[in-house]
This record gives sequence, C-alpha cells and structure tokens, in this order.
Amino acid sequence: MVENNMKNNHLIYLVSFFSGFLSLAQEIIWMRLISFAGMTVPQTFSYTLALFLMGIACGASIGKSICKKNTHVQMCVLGKIFMLAAMVDIILIALVYVFTKNFNISILFLGLCVFICASVRGIIFPLIHHVGTAQAKTGSQISNVYFSNVFGSALAPILISFIALDYLNTQQVYLLICFFTIIIAVLCLNSEKLKYVGITFGFITLLLMLIPDKIFYEFSKKEDYLNPQLSAYPSQIFENKHGFIQVYDQGKDRVVYGANVYDGKLNTNIFHNSNGIDRAYLLPVLKPDAQEILVIGLSTASWVKVLSMMPNLKKITVIEINPAYIDLIKTDPIVSDILKDKRIEIIFDDGRKWVKKQPERKYDIILMNTTWYWRAYVSNLLSQDFLIMLKPRMKNDGILFYNTTQSIDAYYTANQVFPNVYQYKFMVLNAMQPISLPNHEYMQTQLCKLVRHSTQTPIFKDADECSSAADIILKTPLTPYAEMDLSQFPYHPPEVITDDNMITEYKYGKGF
Repeated sequence: MVENNMKNNHLIYLVSFFSGFLSLAQEIIWMRLISFAGMTVPQTFSYTLALFLMGIACGASIGKSICKKNTHVQMCVLGKIFMLAAMVDIILIALVYVFTKNFNISILFLGLCVFICASVRGIIFPLIHHVGTAQAKTGSQISNVYFSNVFGSALAPILISFIALDYLNTQQVYLLICFFTIIIAVLCLNSEKLKYVGITFGFITLLLMLIPDKIFYEFSKKEDYLNPQLSAYPSQIFENKHGFIQVYDQGKDRVVYGANVYDGKLNTNIFHNSNGIDRAYLLPVLKPDAQEILVIGLSTASWVKVLSMMPNLKKITVIEINPAYIDLIKTDPIVSDILKDKRIEIIFDDGRKWVKKQPERKYDIILMNTTWYWRAYVSNLLSQDFLIMLKPRMKNDGILFYNTTQSIDAYYTANQVFPNVYQYKFMVLNAMQPISLPNHEYMQTQLCKLVRHSTQTPIFKDADECSSAADIILKTPLTPYAEMDLSQFPYHPPEVITDDNMITEYKYGKGF
C-alpha cells in the first residue's frame, strides 16, 4: 500500500511538473506568434499575458467544479484532460493556418486561440491538486505538488526560449509541446484502448514536425498595394531564438523584414538608391579620415559595406543582437565579402549593454541604423540616458548618426544632449562641433577616394560618376534642429525619451 502511494506520488509530481512546464511553454509560443503578427509592438506582451491568465482562471474554475462534483477524481481523468488539451492545441494551430492563408492575420483571432488554449490547460492543475492530496492532505504533500508545478513553470522559459528555439522552428516546438502533452496523457490513462489511441496520436504529431514551416510562411504574406512588385511570400525565412528575418523579392531588390517589419534592402548602389543608401555615403564625405567606427545594428550590412569603402579605415566594430543576420549576409554577394574583411569585427550582443562595458573606447563615427521607434525596447537606443552614455564614446570631432524613423521626440531628445543636432532625411546627426555639408567639389573628391577593400579598385569608375553621386547626396539638405519643419511629423509637443518614459513605444507608439 505504501509502495503504491509512493508510485502515485512520483507520478503526480511528474504530471504536476509537466502541467506547469507545458502550459508556460505554450504561452511562450503563442507570445511569439502574436508578437510577430503585431510587428513586435510592446502591447503584444500584455495582450497575450492577459488573455492567457484569463484562460487559466476560467479553466481553473471548470476544474474546481469537476472536483466538487466528483470527490474521487482518478488519474485517468487527468489523462483525458491532457489528451483533450493536445487535441485542442492541434486544432487551434490548424485553424490559425487556415485563417491566415485565406485572410489577413487577425490579432483578435489569435487572442481567442490563446484564451481557449489556456482555458483547457487551466482545468488540469485543480485536478492535479485534488488527486495529489487525496491520500494525505499534509503540508509536505501539498507543497510538493505545488513545487513540482512551479518548478516546471520556471524551467519552461529557459528551455524553450534559450535552447529549443535555436534548434527547432516555432512550428516544430509547438508540435513538440503537443507530443509531450500526449505522452503525459498516456501515462495517466488506465484504458489500454485509450493508451493505444494516444500513442498513435503522438506518433502522428511527431510526423507533423517533419513538414516545412507553414505557419510563419503564411504569417509573412504581404499584400502591399503601394509596392505591387513586392512578392507576396518571402523567398527566405531565417529563424532563431532572437526572432525572424524574412527576405522578399521586389524587382531587382531583395527586401529584408525583421520580425515582420521593414528592415532595409540589400543594396549599396547610390544610383539605384531604393533603400536611401545615400545616407550612408554622407558619412565618408563628412568624416573622410575616420579610422574607428562603431555600428549598432548590422541589419542588411549595406551600410557597413559602404563604410568599409573608406580608405583610412582601421576598424569597424559592429554590435548585432541577432546572429541570423550573418546567415542572411552569406547569401548575398553584394555584402557577403564584409565577413572576410579583417577590419570588421561583428559582436553578438545587446548594443547598449556592450557600450556600457566599453567606457574607454572612442570613435570617429557612431552609427545606429535602429529599427522603428514604436517597436518594443527601441527606447533603449533612443533615450536620453543612452545618448548620454554614447557621448563620451565619441571623439571630440566625432559624429553620432542614427535613424529616428520620423519621431519628432527622437530629434528633440538628441537636442537635449548634444550642442549640434541636424536632420538628414529621417536621420539625426549629432556632433560636439558645428557641421555643414561640404561643397560639391570637395564631396566629389572624397567620393572618388572610396575603394573596394578586397581589390582596392575605385567604387566610382570616373569623376563624372563621383559628381553624380555628390549630386544625389546634396539633394537633401543638412538641416539644423532649430530650422526643422515640424509639420512633416504627426503633431504633438515634443517630449524627451528616457528609460523611465518610453513615449515612442507607449504614448505615441503604433499599438495594434
């Protein structure tokens, strides 16, 4: 009798562990799905969390009712609920695929799926507690059941977010969670027939993991009426624990999206200039003698490629958080040779954290080709606090150049930190010393000095091409902050972005 109780205890602890583990794992996957669909706006986290917790609460209430009606709940009941949870999860992801294939991504529909998923899984824990403490309602027994559940819940984010998603895609991880849910169901069932059905269902789920990723392929579908040449589906998708990179074809261009948001194009030709690459060519003419450059955000590497053309360059340090961009760069001959350039060091780290750890280093140019101001965590790179951190990393005649993506608050914040602030397109140029665009002749001369590092051949074939490139750069004025036309921005009184006041993400963010 004692031996049987011990076996039952071990099983209930295992079931309690996986109840917490699999629920949190599923929450992480749904968070990833909704974050992608919502273009990584910060509200996706709270939206998913709120719906998941509501679902858990609703399911727990159902579980409570079951326990009240049946005081002698058996393990087989737990097995049936686990099997139901796996079936519901499979049906939900299939519905998401069908819906997205035929319609645009719906945040509301995904939210409903999250709620249903959490509700079914929420039924389980009250039953586990009921079964696990039926023999002995002691403090140790209750705490062991709860500890197992909490331990599983704590372990899931680590194993799923930091390990599993580096080896499997999101679709595969989702199906793997369903598979383990079925395994736990089989362990709890006492019917041989149901066990056989469960094993068959689990085997089919494993086979489904072999099919190509269909979910995010459909999520990545574009219907851009302003750019009809843009392919509806990506030609490539790169995925890891950090997120997604999609590549689309648009005529001769390869367009890159990071986590479902436009990130740039693979182009370094100023005469094509479909990606505003003239902004990158501005830097060699402003700082032709630059030797040390810091780039925060590799993205398509098109900007890094242009900076690598500077003849006096000694070192470019690139900080990039997502290693998948290297996989992207390897596939494109326009930029792939930067990986062989010994002057370029690519470090995979958070840009802000890395800068904080390098207080002694100073740079001629600091470039931040940051993502859209309304996305989650972008305030970390736009805030007054970070600009103050960057300021001593600039040489006395150095410049800081970064993308505001049309945020008046980003310009205003820069103006609170630096004495000289300028607008160039949607970029902001910051310096300790006054800056002005050089004349056409000087600019032409500097552009003619740009060379391909691997062959030392000029970028522009003759003086006429250099002159034409200078004309393109000079089409856009370098406007001091005091002379900026504020009517080009969505109007509101400009405010300072700080670490404690992330207005670009929340107050003036995109939302859903």
